[in-house]
Amino acid sequence: MDRFKKLDALSNISSQPGDIQSSLESMMPSPEYNPSRVQPQQNDHNPIDSGSDSDEYITSGGATRKNDDLVFTTLGDGVDKPPQEFATYQLKQGQLTHEGESFIPWAAVKKYPYTYVGVNNRQRVAEGFFDRGKISNEPWDFFYIYRGPSDLNLQPILLVPTRQVESFLKRINQKLHTSLTLPTGGANGSFQVTFNNDGTPQPRYLGRSVNNEMAESLRNNVPPHYFKLNGEPGAVGTPSDRSLAAFRAKIALMTQAQKGKKTASKEKQKKERIEKQQAWSHSIKRVQRYLGLRESTSGRVAAIKARLGETNQGWGRYEDAVQEAIAKLPPSAVFKADQAAPYLHEGSVVFVCIDVEAYERNTRIVTEIGIATVDTNDLKSLAPGEGGAEWMKKIRARHFRINEHKHYNNTDFVAGCADRFEFGDSEFINLRDAPHIISTCFKPPFSGPGQVAADGDGQPKRNIILVGHDVGADINFLQSIGYDVLNLSNLLEQADTAIMWRYLKREANPRNLGSILADLGIIGWNLHNAGNDAVYTLQAMIGIAIKHIEEKQKKREIKDLEKKIRISESVKEAVEIAVEREEGWSSGGENSDGGAPVPIVQQPSPQIKKAMKSQTWQRNNPPVVSSSRESHGPWKKETSSQSNAGWGASNSQWGSSNTGWGGPPSQLNAATEAFSSMLSSNHNRRERSGQWRSVSASGPVGAPASVNTSAKTTKLESLLQKTSISKESSGPVTTTDGAYDTSHWSTPRLPSHEATAE
Repeated sequence: MDRFKKLDALSNISSQPGDIQSSLESMMPSPEYNPSRVQPQQNDHNPIDSGSDSDEYITSGGATRKNDDLVFTTLGDGVDKPPQEFATYQLKQGQLTHEGESFIPWAAVKKYPYTYVGVNNRQRVAEGFFDRGKISNEPWDFFYIYRGPSDLNLQPILLVPTRQVESFLKRINQKLHTSLTLPTGGANGSFQVTFNNDGTPQPRYLGRSVNNEMAESLRNNVPPHYFKLNGEPGAVGTPSDRSLAAFRAKIALMTQAQKGKKTASKEKQKKERIEKQQAWSHSIKRVQRYLGLRESTSGRVAAIKARLGETNQGWGRYEDAVQEAIAKLPPSAVFKADQAAPYLHEGSVVFVCIDVEAYERNTRIVTEIGIATVDTNDLKSLAPGEGGAEWMKKIRARHFRINEHKHYNNTDFVAGCADRFEFGDSEFINLRDAPHIISTCFKPPFSGPGQVAADGDGQPKRNIILVGHDVGADINFLQSIGYDVLNLSNLLEQADTAIMWRYLKREANPRNLGSILADLGIIGWNLHNAGNDAVYTLQAMIGIAIKHIEEKQKKREIKDLEKKIRISESVKEAVEIAVEREEGWSSGGENSDGGAPVPIVQQPSPQIKKAMKSQTWQRNNPPVVSSSRESHGPWKKETSSQSNAGWGASNSQWGSSNTGWGGPPSQLNAATEAFSSMLSSNHNRRERSGQWRSVSASGPVGAPASVNTSAKTTKLESLLQKTSISKESSGPVTTTDGAYDTSHWSTPRLPSHEATAE
């Protein structure tokens, strides 16, 4: 109950206009207050309104509702302080807001300077109006809203009206002379949001706060999600799926805005990283154009348009024709070690590389300056060689040592070698003469032999490309001794080998110069000598530009090779199929006469083929008759039934073997087949019998089964005796040629009455 007493007390305080005015008087120095219901600005009310002082309208998102609970207070005297219009809300705690009101999450307002204010003004704005709870000491009307009932997060979201945030930013701008505004994105952007009365949850009024204590009390006493005022109208209806989806999207936007700086910082870092990586790629390609290894796209398009000439086709079709022509062109970047650069050296530039060495214990003490130069005019008609080795020979270098600092030598963090310049003789100069001497290296003949060209001699200035490995640090060193290379009017751009290598290898961190040289196959002697480092940096630039093209060409060559292999395999397969189809169609050519006549052979019918197949199977798989005999052991006497079974199986095999040779008549076949079937079934039953055989319906286990068998055997034997089979031969007689002689077989005769009995 104590919680609701606090809510009721805060509600009573917030419903008294005089209290908010007295609170504002304590906050604003010397303002003049004119509390009244004033007409809002022209863009805040309905144009067809009559202008009555008692009617207030707010318009947002196309929804217009009458609002009698909004009071505008003018702050300021109009002389020393410009007048400001401040809006306050005369609502009860828990009362629903009016449709179309725009709100901003309180958490997003508190993080405003860290998310949306630039670096120059961030500290002033944060310290003056946000840090250490200052933001809560401003007058605010708090609202709250709960997420949907299905949301696992049941904590309410605190909101403040957008119009109050705008007034707050105006006060900051007047005091700090800034131009702070609300982030763009409209009323439903990630910073501010409106709610529609479509059955979804609506913001409710929480209370008014003018200091940190009141704001904290309100935040700790938010009514529960089921709280409603007495007499409050019910919902307009069940929200549609579209309305629920829109509400969830608004909640997601507010949640994103509350994350503030972290989310915005990640997106910003991602965007900056992508832009930076693309810039690295463009840097390598421009260096290739300066070296004549790549043709500019604009030059290609111009040449194609000149070749197409004027046309009566529409602009769209003309552009399509240009793109088709570009697609048919060979690659724009080409490198061949034994051929000169295929394209013009764009810009006719001079690459000038600088490297500065400073004392490791005090970096303000410059000890060495190295400058290396390569003129693209010297590379014309010159084959670059493997990895650009021939071009690297055209590099000119100078090494300067400062007299006043020549006794400083690096030994702790790097191995200094100021006295081991590999590309000429070192020059000792005074510190005060260093700026002038360095400037001569950026003028013709660019560290070459001959006199330095004087300024204003009428010769056109050559474009300079400043090269370095982490070139920004070297520029700062030169500026510290009095020479600013960035002031050169003919300085076109800079090329940094550290970032060129990072793009080539897709590496997150930069490499040192020695590691890059090793990967390029360049031996670097006595590194950390300024003159040597300048030369090796230029060599690395040339090597990286060439390696980038070689890797692309290698990928294309591999793809072309794979394509050729696939084509050759397909052709080989097609040839094999064609040859296979042609085989057998040749009859021996014209020298073949066709040979002897081929006799006509009558093919057996399907029934004969089936019978022959069955006979072949029976010959290859004769019945086993020895197992029954062996089972009795050598000491047991064989019964007559067992002997007859073996004989019957033998005769069955013999009888069936004659069926394919036009053998005995059907009566004999029927008799022998019945006899064989009976003997086989009798033999199988005898083999299956044993001491473990279960009792059957015919009798006990041990009952003899030879009674019926003997009767059947006797009956069949008498049947066979009545037939006129010759007893001279017990089987077919084999002739000398391997055929069976059946001439002496007599035709069996079976009495009709006995056959009928059977």
